[in-house]
Amino acid sequence: MIWKNTKIKLSKGLAFYAEKESIYFSKEASKGWQLKKISPLGFYVFKKAAEEESTWVIDFYSGKKEDINEYVEFYKDSGWSLVENYRNRYFVFKSTGNHVFNYTDRQTYKERLKNETVWMLLQSLWAFFPSLAIYLMLFYFNHFDMGLWLKAIISGILFLGIIFPVMLAVLLLYFKMIYRKRPELYNNPKAIDRSQKFGRDMVIAMIIGALFGFVSSMLFFNQ
Repeated sequence: MIWKNTKIKLSKGLAFYAEKESIYFSKEASKGWQLKKISPLGFYVFKKAAEEESTWVIDFYSGKKEDINEYVEFYKDSGWSLVENYRNRYFVFKSTGNHVFNYTDRQTYKERLKNETVWMLLQSLWAFFPSLAIYLMLFYFNHFDMGLWLKAIISGILFLGIIFPVMLAVLLLYFKMIYRKRPELYNNPKAIDRSQKFGRDMVIAMIIGALFGFVSSMLFFNQ
């Protein structure tokens, strides 16, 4: 969507498509659209600017909060400027020089992917145990005899708390398997971009979501 000097685009996902999105930012900059904000709802906000040839990179930061300034300074000393960060984990940098963002070796990049995966799984667990406790309590005391709307609301909450972390783990496993050669391309973001099939991945994700939604309804509505 474009309104006056602002363009809003839905993110494909910083976690799953860091290289694809960074190349997209570069293309938008060449057309005169500079990234200004990443919203909590997953939207990119671009502002009209002068056309610019630049290289962009999205990196995942797994360190401590108090060390962020040092992390950003490291990039600045290497010729990169900070554009935006999301939740102090995903940092977007750009360079108008001839700087090429490469991990030093395959193992370093593989470690980055591992840290990102662990962080995502831990983030999804914040409501897992309370939701599981509620489900077991309702099941034990047989309190499933309630109105349809109340049952639907509770079912949705329990789905997010119990089923979503498991669903996310399955989705992460899918990405790890389908893009198992990604670590081998640590120094070639364009090759990673070409290898990733967003449309196919979304179809698979919807199928996985539908299956887990069915499991959730069976666990709750059939009680």
